[in-house]
Amino acid sequence: MKKILRQLMIITIVTVTVFSTLTNAQAALDPKMENFIKQNTYLTGQFTDVSSTAWYAKNVATAYELGLVKGTTENAFGVSNNITIAETITLAARVDSIFYTGSAEFVQTGVWYQCYVDYAIDAGIITENAYSNYSANATRAQFATIISKALPSYALEEINWIDDGAIPDVNMTDSYADAVYMLYRAGILTGSDSEGTFNPQSAILRTEVAVIVTHMADESLRKSLTLVGEY
Repeated sequence: MKKILRQLMIITIVTVTVFSTLTNAQAALDPKMENFIKQNTYLTGQFTDVSSTAWYAKNVATAYELGLVKGTTENAFGVSNNITIAETITLAARVDSIFYTGSAEFVQTGVWYQCYVDYAIDAGIITENAYSNYSANATRAQFATIISKALPSYALEEINWIDDGAIPDVNMTDSYADAVYMLYRAGILTGSDSEGTFNPQSAILRTEVAVIVTHMADESLRKSLTLVGEY
């Protein structure tokens, strides 16, 4: 009898352990904002071109620690560099992968960005052959179009009331309008002035991108916004 009870206890313990392991594994795979956790340690001065007093310094550090951005070299972030199409797709792939799986591990083979492009196509972030020159600087419109698809709409909850047509240089008929308005309404983008001017055809700096991507990953950093002249 004791032997049978002991066997039953062992079976129970094994079953509970397996269930707990599966539950924990499933929790890590659940799509959620809580998957954005610190993965790296950023040391002040790590990027020699990022001053600790710069307006973007905390965002660069946060984005690096979350595993979303890297430097252009081991010691430089590239503060004066614009982000390219390839880098934009890479960033979107990392955001998407962490949200859905808790990890952003990609195996690079051949051209460094190809694994990110392949992932982005499979995830519906971009369409195949959407971009002919991955090395070109991304316009703000292109950046918004790509990055807006890195998270599902329910993770981009509206916190700002922005009327259609309120952004002065984004027409609702523009191909990128839905993406831009979604990001403004979610507090991810705020524009370059009090009117919310977006400058869709201009390039975008890596420092600005670091700010935007931390807004994507951390809901507490998203900005309340009321455009001048809207009311």
